[in-house]
Amino acid sequence: MATVLLAGSVLAGAAQAIALRPGTAADGLTLSLSTARAAAPLPPVSTGEPAAKTVQGTALSVGSTPAAAPSTTTAPTRIAATAAAQPTSPQPPTSAATLHVLATGDSGGGNAAQQAVADQMAAAHRRRKVDLVIVAGDNIYDEGNLNRVEATFLRPYRALLQAGVPFHAVLGNHDIRSGDGEPQIHYPLFGMKGRWYTLRRGPVEFFMLDTNTKAAWQHQLPWLKKALASSTAPWKVLVGHHPILSSGFYGDDPVAMARLGPWMRRYGVQLYINGHDHNYERSKPIDGITYLTVGGGGASLRPVLPGPNSARAVSRHSFAELSFTPSQLTIEAWDSQGQRIDQATLERGVNTSR
Repeated sequence: MATVLLAGSVLAGAAQAIALRPGTAADGLTLSLSTARAAAPLPPVSTGEPAAKTVQGTALSVGSTPAAAPSTTTAPTRIAATAAAQPTSPQPPTSAATLHVLATGDSGGGNAAQQAVADQMAAAHRRRKVDLVIVAGDNIYDEGNLNRVEATFLRPYRALLQAGVPFHAVLGNHDIRSGDGEPQIHYPLFGMKGRWYTLRRGPVEFFMLDTNTKAAWQHQLPWLKKALASSTAPWKVLVGHHPILSSGFYGDDPVAMARLGPWMRRYGVQLYINGHDHNYERSKPIDGITYLTVGGGGASLRPVLPGPNSARAVSRHSFAELSFTPSQLTIEAWDSQGQRIDQATLERGVNTSR
């Protein structure tokens, strides 16, 4: 069973209700157990943007960061009709050859919408054990201040944290408003080992990026090229807060595509996960790469108009569920009411790069 190490203590799935709150600068976290009561819910807050440690069983490597130093190919996919999630008994843990992942972003508002999505994520874990959660940035609104971590992270995801499911985040534009994101990087439960880092689990290697305006690409890009070149994972997944291809509010980013696209294609990246646009979107495979926007984690939604590269696009509070085997990736998306809004299966080497 996956566990999370908190300041030297192990948080396992216990029968007690667990209340977590931010700790001191020395330990980053205080853990208290209570069998009597759970924290009272917070009122909704606005999360709209301006218009226009160690995890057991997880291999992490860190790039050389300043902080550490410090033609569209439409592949056959299966699309399922919308269906409500039905709770079932949890299945046994996935094997080393498989990986079950949830992905969300733009979630850190501590509001009712985030809680509803988080409840459905917990329901997904009850149906089948989740190995890890990817958070695509904007982890804490509005200013990235860690003093809001209980309301925006610990409380909404309490069930998953109690079950020992590890989270791994990247920095969004809101997160760098406080201390340039450094407090979040050093917060154990966000699972970050630097401004950028890799994470290898089962048949997947995740390349977690800092895509913010002031990101140190002169250091990050050489690190990424080397990490991609040395990866032996069947599936290579890039995660960044900002979209590269999107039908949402911010749209396509030609600069990001010019910077990352050639290396993604050269080294066989099959999936790019992002937030920033407050909607769900899955692109058609383009040069073997699927672009997945998971920005419906709780922030105020924005309209999305499906474009020519869209396989599915909807403005709905939601999250993605990813099931990997060495040869296949199944993508499902669920809204905050437990309705399935998307489903597709990608075959490695058939409708992906490799």
